[in-house]
Amino acid sequence: MNDPTDPASDDTARTAAREPLDREREPTLYEWAGGYPALLAMTTIFYTRHVPDDPLIGPLFADMLPDHPERVAAWLSEVFGGPKLYSERYGGYRRMVSQHVGKKITPEQRARWASLMAASADEAGLPTDPEFRAAFVAYIEWGSRIAVENSQVDAVPPPHMPVPRWWWVCDATPGARISALQQEEERSVPAPPLPGEGEAVGFAEHIRPLFRQVDRNSMRFAFDLWSRDDVEKHGTAILHRLRAGTMPCDGAWPAERVALFARWLEAGAPE
Repeated sequence: MNDPTDPASDDTARTAAREPLDREREPTLYEWAGGYPALLAMTTIFYTRHVPDDPLIGPLFADMLPDHPERVAAWLSEVFGGPKLYSERYGGYRRMVSQHVGKKITPEQRARWASLMAASADEAGLPTDPEFRAAFVAYIEWGSRIAVENSQVDAVPPPHMPVPRWWWVCDATPGARISALQQEEERSVPAPPLPGEGEAVGFAEHIRPLFRQVDRNSMRFAFDLWSRDDVEKHGTAILHRLRAGTMPCDGAWPAERVALFARWLEAGAPE
């Protein structure tokens, strides 16, 4: 078995055991990345494979402790919504800031650090979907620029700051977007049973099955398409968009599905 802390392994993070994700809720960036093992694989690659021979940033880390990759992985784990590993093991935000004081990091060194961290994420096999990488790069850019500020000789870092908690960018979460590479069978949803005339229309049996996971994810910022109460509350607006063909975003519903939804609303949105 590959050791996830061994940078000589080409499959460090890819082979790290990942906990199955709960698809009923949005995962944290920590969970989506693969947890601490994946982040440790990335930081180990960065600090052992890229840093030592780099003429620009190598000198910044010439005196780093042997466990520096573990420390940075713990920081990223906490920032990305995982357990408070850094705060519990190393001392929190104040401790992190202290590691940059007086180093006079240049913009060029910051840019190299950010680019090599992104390369290390690729090499460690972290997720490459646009949603994760947008959030990952956003933090790398944000955090590294703050490190530059805190490292200047005249810097006075504000005390008592919490460890930042990073999240998805602009509600762009995994599964909230229709992929251009998604197979047609994954786009479609089996036709729910159409109740006969005079037969009751129910949310659980007839309406919820109309909405795919991707439909739900794409609207989660506003309401939950798998919640009867939410769908009833926003039913008029949903029906308007269904009739206009603007929902879902990858193709209009067949007329009989739109009619079924309208019939459910007219019946008082029963369970």
